[in-house]
Amino acid sequence: MHDYPSLVSGALQLLFRHFSQRQEVLQAFKQVQLLVSSSDVENYKQIKQDLDELRLLVEKSELWVYKCKLGSASSDNLTKKDKDKAKSGKKVGKLKKDATLTYNHEQGSAIDLDIGPTIEPTAVGNYKTMKAILKRLSALCLDDVLPFPKPKKHEQRLLRNMGAHSVVLELLQIPYEKHEDTRMHEILRLAHLFLQAFLLANQSNQALLHKNLDLFLNPGANIVHGLLDAETARAIFQDNISLCSEVTDKVVQHFVHCIETHGRHVQYLRFLQTIVKSERQFVRKTQDMVMAELVNVGEEVLLFYNDKSSFDLLIEMMRSERHLMDDNGALTYHINLVHLLANCTEGKNVYTEIKCHSLLPLDDIVRVVTHPDCLPEMKTSYINFLNHCYIDTEVEMKEIYTSNHMWKLFENFMTDMALVCSSKADQSNSSSPSASGLFKGSNVNEGTHPRPPKLLLRRFTDTVSEVCSSVSDRQHSDIVQESYITDTVMNIITMFFDSPFSDQSTTVQTRQPVFVRLLQGAFRVSHCDWLTGSQKYNVEQCIKTLSEIAKNRGIAIPVDLDSQVNTLFSQTSMVRKHGRVWLMGKTRRDSQLNQTSRDYRGIIEGLQDIVTLLEEQLRPLVQAELSVLVDVLHRPEDLFEEDTDARHKCESGGFISRLIKHTERLLEEKEELLCVKVLQTLKEMMTIDIEFGEKGEKLRQELLARYYKKKERCSIQVNLTHPPKVKTGEHGPGSVVLGRANMTLAEVQCHLDQQGASDLVVDLIINNSCGKVFLEAVELGIALLEGGNPVIQNSLYNRLIINSEKFFGVFHDKMREAQSEIKATVTVSTEDIKAKRDEKDKAIKSAEEKAAAIRKERKTGAAGGLHEALTDELTAMLDNAAMSTKKAVNIVRNSSRPVPVDSNTEDESSRKDSQGLSATDDQGSGPGPGQSSGPGQSSGPGQSSGGAGQSQGSIDNLLTLHQHQHKKDEKKMSPDVSIMQQILRFLQLLCENHNRELQNHLRNQSNKNNYNLVCETLQFLDCICGSTTGGLGLLGLYINEFNVTLINQSLESLTEYCQGPCHDNQNSIAMHESNGIDIIIALIMNDITPLSKYRLDLVLELMNNASKLLLAIMESRHDSENAERILYNMHPKTLVEAWLKIVKSSKRQFYQPANVIPG
Repeated sequence: MHDYPSLVSGALQLLFRHFSQRQEVLQAFKQVQLLVSSSDVENYKQIKQDLDELRLLVEKSELWVYKCKLGSASSDNLTKKDKDKAKSGKKVGKLKKDATLTYNHEQGSAIDLDIGPTIEPTAVGNYKTMKAILKRLSALCLDDVLPFPKPKKHEQRLLRNMGAHSVVLELLQIPYEKHEDTRMHEILRLAHLFLQAFLLANQSNQALLHKNLDLFLNPGANIVHGLLDAETARAIFQDNISLCSEVTDKVVQHFVHCIETHGRHVQYLRFLQTIVKSERQFVRKTQDMVMAELVNVGEEVLLFYNDKSSFDLLIEMMRSERHLMDDNGALTYHINLVHLLANCTEGKNVYTEIKCHSLLPLDDIVRVVTHPDCLPEMKTSYINFLNHCYIDTEVEMKEIYTSNHMWKLFENFMTDMALVCSSKADQSNSSSPSASGLFKGSNVNEGTHPRPPKLLLRRFTDTVSEVCSSVSDRQHSDIVQESYITDTVMNIITMFFDSPFSDQSTTVQTRQPVFVRLLQGAFRVSHCDWLTGSQKYNVEQCIKTLSEIAKNRGIAIPVDLDSQVNTLFSQTSMVRKHGRVWLMGKTRRDSQLNQTSRDYRGIIEGLQDIVTLLEEQLRPLVQAELSVLVDVLHRPEDLFEEDTDARHKCESGGFISRLIKHTERLLEEKEELLCVKVLQTLKEMMTIDIEFGEKGEKLRQELLARYYKKKERCSIQVNLTHPPKVKTGEHGPGSVVLGRANMTLAEVQCHLDQQGASDLVVDLIINNSCGKVFLEAVELGIALLEGGNPVIQNSLYNRLIINSEKFFGVFHDKMREAQSEIKATVTVSTEDIKAKRDEKDKAIKSAEEKAAAIRKERKTGAAGGLHEALTDELTAMLDNAAMSTKKAVNIVRNSSRPVPVDSNTEDESSRKDSQGLSATDDQGSGPGPGQSSGPGQSSGPGQSSGGAGQSQGSIDNLLTLHQHQHKKDEKKMSPDVSIMQQILRFLQLLCENHNRELQNHLRNQSNKNNYNLVCETLQFLDCICGSTTGGLGLLGLYINEFNVTLINQSLESLTEYCQGPCHDNQNSIAMHESNGIDIIIALIMNDITPLSKYRLDLVLELMNNASKLLLAIMESRHDSENAERILYNMHPKTLVEAWLKIVKSSKRQFYQPANVIPG
């Protein structure tokens, strides 16, 4: 109740912490880290000692860190001062240069060599102490395994739990003389190196430092600190897709601006590469932001060599050994810039593709790649850019398929293949084609293409260069060249000929000799002994694609090459078949070797089991303790004595009013987490009473008795075992009585509204259009409007009349962002989904045929070899049979209850049913998997032989694997799209109970900038159902179990906009220029597969909501215009046929007898 904001915020934090003590205990147990081995104990002692000493040095830094001393200010020394300033300027320049050299090349330690201004011996010792501590902490995080150190997760977690990162972050903020204190430069460099090691492959640590990202976005930093900040910021986002998805314009603009001010340094480009692609996934939003910022800045960042003079300079740099060794030179910068543009265009991003076409035309790509002096690093970046910008695109680039550019590159590819296989050709046996036979006509052996000079520079002599690709001397092999051939070249060849646009081109038939030599070259590379597993896979995929193209296009392949390719695939299939057995054996061997680590793991897992049990026991107590805070907020006056000033303020609503008013101020104080807690608590005040169990309710009563002195208050028992009570004479959701408040839901809503809750929702939505606060504000608004409370609606309407432009503008922008996100992700995967569906249909058809054959064998008693015949095709058959079996058993078990609608409930019941199915079948089928009936045993009714037992065991195993794989492959909605669920629900409740004023207000606000959210909702529905890609008959490709709930919410919101009726909203939907009503009709008329095959209940609900929307559009109208518009695309006969099909499907899925289980 105090007026001092900081004091109020501190009191709120104490209040929330007081009612979450058990939650804190549980969280503390989860963070416990056991020191299992003696080395763990020693590390803990050393870390504690180092951190204590480092923390003390940081706190007292102003006493010993060097500070520049100002000279006398007398007028007699002015001339001397000027001279000293001039000398000082030269010294500063030299120190800057020395610091940069130390940073780049590690030529020496400024601390060990005592480089820098003169300081006291004590300060020198402090610098050395800090250096030693930082080096020890960095060494703890990494295993010194070259060339790529591996992170030590256990030590990283130990350092995190002991707060090492916090001390180092404080160290980075120490003020010092940036132009003179070279020793501090080295300390800061070591601090950044520790943070980078601390973050390596550790997402928990990355999330922790992401909260302090602003420390590494310092606009006033010099070059050295800017590069260090860029590398540490890159470590924060490295391989963390969730953080990369949250990158803001501010971060991108900062590092692009650093390139402008600090120069073209590759560290800034590597940061941008990291945020546009993470964990092998591209981030569409970040791609657009980076591309837009690069184009806006222009030539200061974009370095290309397009004209004649600049191209000659590029060739000279590739020939110069000095530029090859300079990691910060123009050549390395250009290579990384092209690599960044390739990452920005990956994933069929039309927006970035168009911008990149003008930056790097196709002619320039071919000219650089085909030059004899082109480096493999340069070729890799250029070919990757070509792949993502010109080939793997959403819109066809006809030039790439009709011109000679790709075929010139293919000739160059064959030259490079000859280089990596040149030594291998001399050792090949008679079964392998000779080099002259494979590359005849490619001018490799005629001497017209001399060995590129860049190989002489990279390997010093031509002799060593030939030895590089020899299997007998792998230490001197050109790894970059080999990776370029096996990864980049093979991928672009595969992508080019697999492209659907390539099928329409006829240039392959006219280039058959080059095509055959390309296949021969790829086949020869596949015989190199130095290939790794992934490289061999890429080469074999390329060979497979080329051979299939040859068969489909009728290209004549030499007989010996065709037979060798077939032999290669048969050998590969055999290796994969037996690889699983070898891996299982290897796992057993590794487990025997790692007995000690397994014991340690057992101890740690034992602690995890204890924590899991503790969490299960404390969960109801944690919820009960948190719920008491809601009781206190309902009746805060009972905490105080009668006739006191505090009690009178609380009785008049002063406490809640003060809490609500202070919530918005929390954001100004950057207390976002505390603001979220307040909003969640206000929302819980309007939730229907939940059950806490016997222990939880007992704890509640004990806490209430402690806080309230009046017995009648603490003796209130909330009956949570029965349905909620409804106030006599009232109906609807608002009439439900909340036991803890002794008021109905509507009364609680009105009470909060009187204290300013509705105004708080509007203000937070307007001022915080992103983040967790926005989501919680919308959900608080939903809780206030639940049941269509007219008082809340009127309060919001009166507030929105004054300031509705910004409010509705936020929702309009959110809808547009969601549509952009949907278009960016769905259009990429449409073709892939269709291809997978076609493959699945073929596999199911083939599996059904094989299933029929196996059933026939069982009848003749030939089922004993089923386990040996478990091929990939048979696995698909078993998978299909398992799904059918599960479905049939579920029908029998659930025949007496309706199918649940909630997807989470369905998933849980499916898991239980599958477990029950496995147990029942194991008991009823005689011998289990891997067992057989003995000589004296017979298979009675309901039992089967060993083969059948193996079959059932395989079915159960495959069913479980299929469920996990299916959930893993399905892509959930991004946050930009999923937040639409709450937004549309909020808009629906605004119009609940046919509120005509708000229905019209959603369409027209009579402002300078008007936002028609009715039509915007229709366009969002149109977009999420996929009609913007051009086909209403392909709804099944876009509608799945993850987004069907959001589609239903869109239909329900549109229905509420129209009901009443609101004729203007009806006309807006029916006559909108996007023809969005067609998608509503399509939801009723078209088959939504594959969702209807395993979740018909969701499809029926979807069709039901679509039908209600069409009825709402035609409701209570005196004309037939809307009805005619709907019937124009809905023929009665087609409608009847669609519903008959649904009825047949429902009968087949819900009433199928158990004796028709396949197999």
